[in-house]
Amino acid sequence: MPEDKIKLDAGTVLPENLIITEEFRKLNNLIENTSSNMFITGKAGCGKSTLLEYFRQNTVKNYVILAYTGITALKARGKTIHSFFKFPPRLIDNKDIKILRDQKLIKELDTILIDEASLVSAHILDAIDKSLKKNRKSKDPFGGVQIILIGDLFQLPPIVGAAERPFFEKMYKGPYFFNSKIFKKSNVDTHELTKIFRQSDEKFINLLNKIRISKIEDDDLKLINARVQDDNFKVPKGVILLSPKNSKVDHVNNKNLELINSPQFEFKAEIKGTFYEKEYPVEENLRLKVGAQIMLVKNDNSTPQKWVNGTIAIISKLDKNRISIDIDGEIHQVGTESWEKFEYRLSGKKIISSSIGTFTQYPIKLAWAATIHKCQGQTFKNVCVDMDEGAFTHGQTYVALSRATELNGIFLIKKITYRDLIFDKRVYEFLGNKLESKYSKEITETDKVIKQRENGAYDKSSWSNDDDLKLLNFYNKGIPLQGIVNMMNREPSDLRRRIKKILEKLS
Repeated sequence: MPEDKIKLDAGTVLPENLIITEEFRKLNNLIENTSSNMFITGKAGCGKSTLLEYFRQNTVKNYVILAYTGITALKARGKTIHSFFKFPPRLIDNKDIKILRDQKLIKELDTILIDEASLVSAHILDAIDKSLKKNRKSKDPFGGVQIILIGDLFQLPPIVGAAERPFFEKMYKGPYFFNSKIFKKSNVDTHELTKIFRQSDEKFINLLNKIRISKIEDDDLKLINARVQDDNFKVPKGVILLSPKNSKVDHVNNKNLELINSPQFEFKAEIKGTFYEKEYPVEENLRLKVGAQIMLVKNDNSTPQKWVNGTIAIISKLDKNRISIDIDGEIHQVGTESWEKFEYRLSGKKIISSSIGTFTQYPIKLAWAATIHKCQGQTFKNVCVDMDEGAFTHGQTYVALSRATELNGIFLIKKITYRDLIFDKRVYEFLGNKLESKYSKEITETDKVIKQRENGAYDKSSWSNDDDLKLLNFYNKGIPLQGIVNMMNREPSDLRRRIKKILEKLS
């Protein structure tokens, strides 16, 4: 049975038992101790957001965190690219590159980190370069500011409208940030995080890796489509439905709300300072009914804690200024919460962030469905996927399925087909044949190991670094020994000896 608690991130939090791998440490040191421009990539669930948050908490640099979408910016505790550089919400002309008000801050900048970089277009990256050059009076790439792009090009690409497509093809030969004119001039080094933390089932990880690079065979489709539900299936409580288009998501949420035969209440948000509609963390006019399935999107700060950011609940009672919710049979009152929008400013020679706006509303969203685009970067214990009329862009199916932490946590409304595995070959043209060969080799080798294990021919005396990290992660989470035995296919005595050796190394 799926759990009634799922997590929708409104702010990355470092794990209590953070495992700092050697590659994690190396990348953080490179960002901190060099001025090199970098693209940091990795598969879904490899800790890209965790690396960003770890840097944010520990750096001595003057930095700014930016993102293309408001949701990602809020999660990363940063700003949108457009709001920071004062870009208009359209194709950017040279006349749109403005002299920014806070010149001192711009000139003291060491580093700009851009999260979910797969969504950043070539046009936007060139505009960032032009703005930094103009405002810092420098001819150096990005005006001499270190640029750190963080993301996965196998996930969702930049959103380019039909009217803009000819422009991108003519000017850039593609929409991606690596198609920009400045990218080729700025010596951006590509680094990869390879350790997967979100999923622990090797078979599921391998399946996702195949979907990610569109190297799927009939047996793989058969494996994922075993999760297709019958016609009588109803999405369980605590499970969110992901679908490609807003029209489907709105239909699911509105239909479920309309089906409830109880009075509708509306709650209006209080907005102060600068907060744009596309940045709202929840609805400005929240419509609710008793019996509605909702998601809480902020942690409860009382003791004992009654819910976390992402807990699914049912509305149990409503009046003009009061919302009561039912969580696993327990009734609680929910009060309003405030979200702050941050601005960067200079204090002495140190850049600090400060609040420039607040959005106050009940921390509640209707929780029946959401678009795949809005859930890029999220993690769910269980997820229902309805591809509806099919995927329509590169990486969409991979993003949807990789939100789940385990294969049994996926519920499919429709079969995944080869048509849903859309892949843009320009990604490999940028990343190179070596990486394509590497990913294909990884899949082949993992397939071999899985088959050996299933046939009982695998050498259980061998331990890889990944095995050690996986074991340490399970141990730190307090998972019972028998559970680890089942997940890692190892003997209990072997696991006890290995964890003892790992702990001795760490002490």
